[in-house]
Amino acid sequence: MNNDKKSLRKLYKEKREVLFKKGLICKISDKICTHLNEIFENAKNIMLFYPFGSELNILKTMEYNKDKNFYLPKCIGKELVAVPYKTGDRLILNKYNIKEPDTKPISDIAILDIIVAPALCADLNFNRLGYGGGYYDRFFANKKLKAQKIVVIPNEMLVEKLPCEDYDIKCDKIITESKVLS
Repeated sequence: MNNDKKSLRKLYKEKREVLFKKGLICKISDKICTHLNEIFENAKNIMLFYPFGSELNILKTMEYNKDKNFYLPKCIGKELVAVPYKTGDRLILNKYNIKEPDTKPISDIAILDIIVAPALCADLNFNRLGYGGGYYDRFFANKKLKAQKIVVIPNEMLVEKLPCEDYDIKCDKIITESKVLS
């Protein structure tokens, strides 16, 4: 693993934890949800993520978009799949202690219009820094996938430039509490 990325992961996990302890993650999440609601207007099939630890919680967008189909990621081996999700569906803990639906994945990911991915930080070139497992990069690399890839992060997690590898897949939009970058 790239040592730069490893140290950046540690740094941005700590920064996010500070925001969480100050009670700011909820406020930031709400502002980001407002941006997402506008972006979701013309979408039908949207993949979100279930918040883990101090991550942003964007599930509130489901309340305002009841006419949409929502999906959550599920880890199967080294792969990420999209699984249908409705508020109240049964969730189980995966090997990383992240909640995921206990249902079958969709067979055609081409139906997804938007994928909102978690990140520790992102840069102005639309690169994201995840947790290092490569799940989202492998998922984004699927040729069938046509969805818009969105990363949501607090303002202070937007950096000028991140170290990148050939396998890193850029996102299409970055949303913070104060801006939407395309």
